[in-house]
Amino acid sequence: MLALSSCGSGGKEDVLPPIVEVKTAVVEAGGYSQFIYVKASSSWRITITSVDGGEPVDWIIADPSSGSGDMDVTLKVEENKSEKERSAVITVENSAGKASKTISQKAKGSEVKPDPTPSGGNLSPKTGWMELPAIPEGMDAFTHSMTVGSVSTRNYSFLWDYSNLVAPWVAYPLCKWNIGNNIKRTNAWGLDPLLPEGKQPVLYRGFSKGNNGWYARGHQIPSADRLTSYESNSMTFYGTNMTPQIQDGFNGDIWATLEGKVRSWANSSDTLYVVTGCVIDYPEGQTVKYALDNYGKKVSVPTAYYKVVLRYMKNSTVGYSGYSACAVWLDHKVYSTKNIDSKYSMSVKDLEKKVGMDFFVNLPAVVGEEMAAKIESENPSKVSWWW
Repeated sequence: MLALSSCGSGGKEDVLPPIVEVKTAVVEAGGYSQFIYVKASSSWRITITSVDGGEPVDWIIADPSSGSGDMDVTLKVEENKSEKERSAVITVENSAGKASKTISQKAKGSEVKPDPTPSGGNLSPKTGWMELPAIPEGMDAFTHSMTVGSVSTRNYSFLWDYSNLVAPWVAYPLCKWNIGNNIKRTNAWGLDPLLPEGKQPVLYRGFSKGNNGWYARGHQIPSADRLTSYESNSMTFYGTNMTPQIQDGFNGDIWATLEGKVRSWANSSDTLYVVTGCVIDYPEGQTVKYALDNYGKKVSVPTAYYKVVLRYMKNSTVGYSGYSACAVWLDHKVYSTKNIDSKYSMSVKDLEKKVGMDFFVNLPAVVGEEMAAKIESENPSKVSWWW
């Protein structure tokens, strides 16, 4: 997030110049909206002008364009149908001064495209990524890339549920190299460039109250799993990676403990392949709980969450051919404990039966069908290494 202080001075002594905080200075070509945050001690107004001539522009609209005190402002950006990038200057002014920021919008055709997702197949058949589950026919899956040092690599992949506005699963590789410890949590809440704004939650300000109270923005791939760079970490704050989670007694407690345990497993492995998932399975006749995004769209509240991991350690004596697996299931409720132990675990095979999914579809190609079946059938509660 960029903080912009004022230029200019004057006005009453108790009136301070405004400050504007901007999530990102670059907007995608598809016409996504974004929020800016105005900090001011008096009334203010916003003007939006061209970079070169200072003339008003009509492809960005500030809502509201004036106000008093601290306030979130939405910048509604129209689709750029030109093959040229365009820019505008956003200026917030009060009696004591002003603050300005240049916002650019990418040219038509510059949108990031997801990897191909053939029906019933893998996210990208040529990759053979070990963490990927099978993709159900008729559903879309996407992937985000990042750079670690000078190496371009995958960050995470996800399946998207357009009806419930959540990712049924998020899959990613985890190891010391791509966890990193170079930066702090960015809190760069933003829109996922792979999906239109109307088909994903907008969560700059968090979830609004739905039909069953308030919920936290719960990460599926945790922020702490990607501390290699601002780029890699900010992707974990996309609305597509969030679900409405109970905060006290779940997100901030037992779920956070599970996230930390998964990182500890990764730090003791060559690579840990992780799938984090949520389940929306309400009993017949029960009203689905939901939270609201910043535009009032309903986001279904999951009834349960899971993490399923495939560990690879070349010289390990645990498992088969260097591979071992563990699944953990948590009903979405308030827990009286923060501790995670073997009683929450099950085999990958049992989780597959429970949720009707096929995890680690590329494993048989590496170790063979028979060995893969042994790895996925092993009961992790009986394997002391996990606990």
